[in-house]
Amino acid sequence: MNDTTAALGTSSDAELGELAGPAGLGWAPAGPAAVDPRARETIERIVDAVRSGDDAAIRTLLADLAAVADTAALLYLRERLYQAH
Repeated sequence: MNDTTAALGTSSDAELGELAGPAGLGWAPAGPAAVDPRARETIERIVDAVRSGDDAAIRTLLADLAAVADTAALLYLRERLYQAH
């Protein structure tokens, strides 16, 4: 591994240009228990609005979520939207 690949955080097994993350730090879902109940409720309403294609409701609910969201809530929103798709 040369200095450039070491600086990019690639492993010697990775293809050229393919970044490798730190070992053991993969993505893990933020289950509902880790999410503030207000954020969880708003997230479920966002998922419903996305399913129904209600853009105005999505914008309003995202603004509401911004007031109470933390990283766990945003990861949970991502998880729920992928499940809904």
